[in-house]
Amino acid sequence: MRLPLALGVLAALAVAAPAIAQDTLKIGAPQPMTGPDAPFGDKFKKAYGLAAEEINAAGGINGRKLEVIIDDHQAKNPLAATVAEKLITQQKVLVLTGGRASGQAVEIASVAQRLKTPYMVDHPSADIITAKGFEWVFRNNPTGSIYPMAFNNFISEVPGAMPKSTAVVYDNTVFGKTIANSAMTFLKSRNVPIVADEAYPVNSLDFKPVMTKVKATNPDYLLLIAVATTDAILLTRHAKEIGVTPRAIVGFGGGFGVEDFAKELSQLADNVYSSAAWSGNPNDAATQAFYNKFHAKYGIYPKEHEVEGYAAIYIIADALKRATLTGKIEEDREAVRQALLKTELTTVFGKLKFGNWAGPLGDQYTNQNIYSPEHSVLAQWRGGKLLNVWPKANAEVAYVFPDPTLKR
Repeated sequence: MRLPLALGVLAALAVAAPAIAQDTLKIGAPQPMTGPDAPFGDKFKKAYGLAAEEINAAGGINGRKLEVIIDDHQAKNPLAATVAEKLITQQKVLVLTGGRASGQAVEIASVAQRLKTPYMVDHPSADIITAKGFEWVFRNNPTGSIYPMAFNNFISEVPGAMPKSTAVVYDNTVFGKTIANSAMTFLKSRNVPIVADEAYPVNSLDFKPVMTKVKATNPDYLLLIAVATTDAILLTRHAKEIGVTPRAIVGFGGGFGVEDFAKELSQLADNVYSSAAWSGNPNDAATQAFYNKFHAKYGIYPKEHEVEGYAAIYIIADALKRATLTGKIEEDREAVRQALLKTELTTVFGKLKFGNWAGPLGDQYTNQNIYSPEHSVLAQWRGGKLLNVWPKANAEVAYVFPDPTLKR
C-alpha cells in the first residue's frame, strides 16, 4: 500500500510476506513511487513483492524472512542519494537494489560505495555505473552500450537490412548519450552515414521541429532513444505526423518497452522496434511459467523491468543464504559482498556470473554480469504486444521489415 507523503517525509513501502518478524533481512530499494516515473516504480514493487512472497513462503533465508523496503526518490537524482543513505543508515538494510533510471543509480552507487553496502543493480543501464571500479556495486542486466547489440546483429545478419543512412535522436541523459554513442559507433564502423544527430531535454513536449529537421535528411533508419515513456510516445507520434518515412523506426529501451507506448499510440506503435535488455528467453519453460504466474497475480505479463526486479531479489536471496551473517551490520554487508562475488546461477532473466571485463566501448567493468552480451533482444510492437523477433533463438514471431506503413 502506498502511504501518503506528509510534511516532506518520504514514505517507505515494505514488500514482504504479510507477517514480518522482528528479525528480518532487509533489502532497500530506492524507486520512483510518485511523480512521472511512478508507473516504473509500481512495476518493480510488483516484481519484488512476488519474489519476496515466494522466498518467504519457502522458508525464507535460513529461516529468516526477507523484507524489501521501497523508498520514493520521485525520479530525482539528488533525492535518490538521500533515500539510499537513509535506507543504509536508518533502516539498516543489508543490501540495496533498484534505482530505476541511470542518473539515480549513479547517485545510489556512490552512496553504496562510500557506506560500504552492496548495491545489486536491477535495471539502470549506464555503463558508468559498473565502470567506476566500485567493488560494492554489482549488475545483472546489460549496460546501455550493450542495448544496441541485438539491433547490430539484425542489420548485419538479415540480407539487405544494413542501413543506407541513419538519423539518431536521443535524450541528453546518461542513458540516452550512452546508447546513442554505442549505436553510432557501430554504424560508423560499418560506414553507415549518420545524417542527423539530435539530442533533446527529457520530458520535451514538442518534437515536431526536430522531426522536421530529420525528415529533410530522408533517413533510411530512424533510431530513437528515450528514458521517459512520454518522450518515446511523442517522438514516434510526431515522426509519423511529420511524415518521416524510414524503412524502420527503432527505439532503444526506456519508454519504448512499456505497455503505455502501445496504449497511447494504438496503431501508430505497430512495427516499431525496441532493442534493449531482454525479459528472459520466452521459449524457456521456467521463464514462461514465471510469465504466467505473474499474469495470474497481477493481470499483466511481465517484460524487461519486472523480470529484472524479480531476478534481483532471487540473486540477493541466493547470496544471503551463502553468507555467514553475525548480526553485526558492517560485517554482514561485507559477507554479502563476498557471496555476490562468488555467485553463479540462472534466474528467469538468464545466466549470471559477476566479472571484470571490457564493454563494447572499451569501458572496464567491475562486477558486471559476464553474460550481459547475450541479454539484448530486438522486439517489435505488433497489435499492442511487444514481441521478440531477433535473435531467432528468442523470437516469438517473425519480424516485419521494411515497415509497410512507412512508404518511402
